[in-house]
Amino acid sequence: MPRPTQARGVSSDATQLATWYASVPVITRTLVTATVATTIATRLRFIGFYMLGLYWPLIWNRFQIWRLVTGFLMHKSGIHFFNIIFMFIMLYQYTIDLERGEFAGRGADFAWFIVFCMSTMSGLAWLTNTISLAEGVLLAIITLWSLHRQEQIVSFYFGFRFPARYLPYAIIALEFVLDHGDIPYAMVYGWMAAHLYYYLSVDLPSQGGLNYIPTPQLFYRYIGQVRRANARTTTSGTATTTNLYHQRPGGGHFWGTGRTIG
Repeated sequence: MPRPTQARGVSSDATQLATWYASVPVITRTLVTATVATTIATRLRFIGFYMLGLYWPLIWNRFQIWRLVTGFLMHKSGIHFFNIIFMFIMLYQYTIDLERGEFAGRGADFAWFIVFCMSTMSGLAWLTNTISLAEGVLLAIITLWSLHRQEQIVSFYFGFRFPARYLPYAIIALEFVLDHGDIPYAMVYGWMAAHLYYYLSVDLPSQGGLNYIPTPQLFYRYIGQVRRANARTTTSGTATTTNLYHQRPGGGHFWGTGRTIG
C-alpha cells in the first residue's frame, strides 16, 4: 500500500492541476482542450481522421455539420508528434496572451474573432480541399498577436531576432520547409483571416470608418463581457473599449519575450 504521505502528495498535485486548469480563461481553456482532445483522438485512431475533416461534399449532401467545427480542431496527418506538442504549447500561450490582454474582460469579442476567422478559412479551404485547419487557427491567433506588437522584438529558431510583425511569415516559411515545399494552405488562410479581421474591426474604425463585423449580440448573451476597472467612460457612463483593445498583454510565450527557440 502507498504511504499516506505519498497519497497526500498525489492528491495535492491533482488539486493544484485542477486549480490551474480552472484559472485558465474560458476561451483559451475551451479552444486548447478541444484541439488537444480532437487531435489526440485522431492520432490514436479512436476516431477516423476523415470523419472529422472539413469536407464540404459531406456537409452539403449528408448534413454532417459537425465538420464545420471539428475541422478546425485537428492537426493534419503526417506531422511529427513532437511538432504537434509544440503547436499545442504555442496555441495555449498566444491565446491566453490575447485573452488576458487585448480581449481582457471581452470574452464574447474574442470568441467572435475566432468564429470569424474559422468562417473565413472555411470558404478559402473549399478552393484547395483543405480539410484540417488547426494550424490555420493557430496562425490567425499569432497573426493578431503580432499585429498588436509589430515593433516588439521576438526570438525565433537559431537565435534569429526580428520585429513581431514578421513572426507569422517566419512560421509559414518554416512550415513550408518542413513540408518539403508543400504550401501550408491552412496557415496562409489563418493569416489572411486575421488580417481581414484586424482591418475591418481595428484599422478601419480607427480611421473614422464603421466596424463592419461587430460582435453579434448572441455572443454577448451567452458569453458576456466583464467591464474592466480602468475603462474610460463617456458622459452616459458607457465603457469605451477602443484604447483597451490596443493595450499590450503580459504573460510569457516562446516567441516574443526574448526566449530563444531552437
